Amino acid sequence: MTYTDDIGVATELSMKALGLMARHGIAPLPQNYDLWFRYASGHNSDLNEAIDSALRQGLKIDDKLSADLHQRFVTHAALADATIDAGDKLNLEVNNILKLVAEAAGDSSTLATSVRKASAELSNKSTANDVRRVVDVIVAATRHMETRSKELELRLNETKSELNTLQSSLTKARNEARTDGLTGVANRKAFDEALAQAISQASIDRSPLCLVIGDIDHFKKFNDTWGHRTGDQVLRLVASCLKAGARESDTVARYGGEEFALILPGITTENAEILANGIRETVQSRELVKRSTGETLGRVTMSLGISTLRPGEGSSSLIERADACLYAAKRGGRNRVVSEMPDLAPHAKAS
Repeated sequence: MTYTDDIGVATELSMKALGLMARHGIAPLPQNYDLWFRYASGHNSDLNEAIDSALRQGLKIDDKLSADLHQRFVTHAALADATIDAGDKLNLEVNNILKLVAEAAGDSSTLATSVRKASAELSNKSTANDVRRVVDVIVAATRHMETRSKELELRLNETKSELNTLQSSLTKARNEARTDGLTGVANRKAFDEALAQAISQASIDRSPLCLVIGDIDHFKKFNDTWGHRTGDQVLRLVASCLKAGARESDTVARYGGEEFALILPGITTENAEILANGIRETVQSRELVKRSTGETLGRVTMSLGISTLRPGEGSSSLIERADACLYAAKRGGRNRVVSEMPDLAPHAKAS
């Protein structure tokens, strides 16, 4: 019996989860509740160890960290389950294919044996009836082989269709595990993978690469004033502006909480500034309206920092320098883009 089979146990775990969320000031959103209910149950030892470790280090278990933990230990676990399930089905289909091929090989062997046996019965003394009998044996064996071949073709087509379905299911599961559920852009895991790949490709091609990290200005205050549902609306709005302003070759990701990132391959710092400022201006131009009431809530602004890849540099350093530029933009008054000058000192461009 699992905890979900007993209403009393489930209720107790629910109260425990809500109590933990209240203690740490975490909003009772579905994703947060899912995470803390799992923690309260103790069924995921890796998740519990990660949270306990954060608590021992004195880290604040806020909405952002909760979202990261959910991504690591819940969403990825779901992908693993989907992958294992698809893998089991795939193995079954492969075994079916091998069986079909073995049967076809056996039928071919049977046909060859029948032909050899019938041919051995013929000699220069054979009569017309003898030849006719041998021909009848070969024709019968050939017809049997033809029938079996049609059956094999039909079963292989069925197997091909099943394999296509499995491939689609697995692709869908992988895409979902790499996508932020709220905004529809890449999540942190997908961002990490895309950045590592972009750095590797830039090193091979000796081409430029820029990283933009942006943060919604005063998002917490906005969230506290209008509520988390409206805050989610802001996040989706910003994500749509990022996707609209990015090129096809760029990667747009939700870096965490109210932070977003853009991976810009093959672009100079100057052109990255132009692109980032275009996005910043688009975000600023959008007027936010509360859907439930039609009330105008004002405008949202963003601060963005840009770093440019240096020879031999890894992702950690590139991210760290983009973060430094972002904080410089915040200190400089927000609603601006800050990037590195050739002498590596941050400089700003704002409206």
